[in-house]
Amino acid sequence: MARSSPPIGRVRRAYERAHLVAAGRGLAIVGALALLAVALHRSSSGMWLVTGSLAISLAVLAWRGGAWRRGAFAGVIAGLPPLVVPSIVVTLLQSGHCTSCGVVATWPCTIACFGTSSLVGILVGYRAMTDASPGRFATSALATAALTGLLGCGTTGLGGAIGVVIGMVAGGVTGWVVAGRTAHV
Repeated sequence: MARSSPPIGRVRRAYERAHLVAAGRGLAIVGALALLAVALHRSSSGMWLVTGSLAISLAVLAWRGGAWRRGAFAGVIAGLPPLVVPSIVVTLLQSGHCTSCGVVATWPCTIACFGTSSLVGILVGYRAMTDASPGRFATSALATAALTGLLGCGTTGLGGAIGVVIGMVAGGVTGWVVAGRTAHV
C-alpha cells in the first residue's frame, strides 16, 4: 500500500492542476469579454456586476469539469451574438455607437437582444440534448450565455436585459422540446 501512495498523489495533483488551469482559462476569457464589452458598449456598474458574476460562474463551472465545463464554455460562445449584435444594430440604424445609448434601451436594441438570445437559446437547448448529461450542460450553458449576453444588452437598459433572459429561457425550452421530439421519433 505504501508503494502505491506516491503515484496516486501525483495523479491527484495532476488532476487538480488540470481543473485549476481550466478555471484560470475561464477567468482569462471573462477578462477578454470585459474588454470587448467596454469597447462595444458603455460601461456601467451593472456591467461590472455581470462581469463579476460571469467570472465566478465560469471559474467554478470550469473547475467543476465534465458537462458543467462543456456547457459553460459553450454558453460563452452562445452568448457572443447577444453581446455583439446590439452594437451592430445601433451602428447601422443610428450611425452611432452603443456608448451613445441613453438610460433606456431602444426598441431595435431590445428586439436584437431578444431575437439573438432566442436563437442562441434554441441552439443551446438542442445541443444540450446530445450531451451525456443534458441537465448539467443546459444549466451551465444557459447561465453563462445569459451572463455573456448581459455584458452588452444589460448596458442598454432593463429592456435589453429582460430580452436576453427571456430569450435564453424561451429558446432553451424550445430547443429541449425540439430535441426531445426528434429523439422520440
